[in-house]
Amino acid sequence: MTTTAPGRAAEMHDANRRSWDNNAASWAEMRDRDGLWRRCPEEPELGFAGGAYALIETFAGSVEGKDVAVVGSGDNHAVFALAGMKAHVTSIDISERQLETASARAGQLGLSIDFVRADATELDAIADHSFDLVCSTNGFFVWIADLRAVYGEVFRILKQGGYYVFYDVHPFQRPWAERSRTIEVEKPYWQTGPVRDEKEGTFEFNWTMADLLNPGADAGLVLRRMLERPAENPNTWEGASYRPGKDKQLVDWKVNPRAALPFWLTAAWQRPG
Repeated sequence: MTTTAPGRAAEMHDANRRSWDNNAASWAEMRDRDGLWRRCPEEPELGFAGGAYALIETFAGSVEGKDVAVVGSGDNHAVFALAGMKAHVTSIDISERQLETASARAGQLGLSIDFVRADATELDAIADHSFDLVCSTNGFFVWIADLRAVYGEVFRILKQGGYYVFYDVHPFQRPWAERSRTIEVEKPYWQTGPVRDEKEGTFEFNWTMADLLNPGADAGLVLRRMLERPAENPNTWEGASYRPGKDKQLVDWKVNPRAALPFWLTAAWQRPG
């Protein structure tokens, strides 16, 4: 795993924050088109993918009355889902504008949620041993320059015996060119970045499996279950996850070779207690 100096990581995270703040309004408009955020409190499985919802049920059990945090909450689908399951939820994100959108939507949904603006590598506003469950969802790790710091903070804020469940794009999807029906290697698997988007000024990371899992063990967490799941919706390959998929053939590996590989990596970790 490439090690990023803390000061450099903070600079890259701040660049990513500025981009998310600038794009929050347009992202909100896209999410209003599918309206999933409105459905998540009553249909909580919509807030998760890759088998993460089942892992939460299996390991954390009922979240009703429990203290739960979503780190890198983004569109807050998982937050609204967990709040609908009657958990006491804290939504943590680096983007103030994203949180403002989520707070307004929570008001419309009648949900009581705590919103905290923080970098996932520096959760100083959160006390030790605060949560029974911590989650992160798709599109989190790609923005993170220092995975060890994230896992260290997750370990710190979990109660003893608490769980951390994440799902995200599987690293096996990262080397390929962004196209379907044909497969073309765009970069080596071990070329993890950072990749700079000159237009947006952002920095992204394409971490390997080892990169994503070893820091959790190093932080003291115990891996209870790992899942590797295929994409179930053709919108995965159509470049617009906020719209319903149209071409159902894209989930057939005989048509789309990338569908032969896992799309989601999902894990349930536990802080020993």
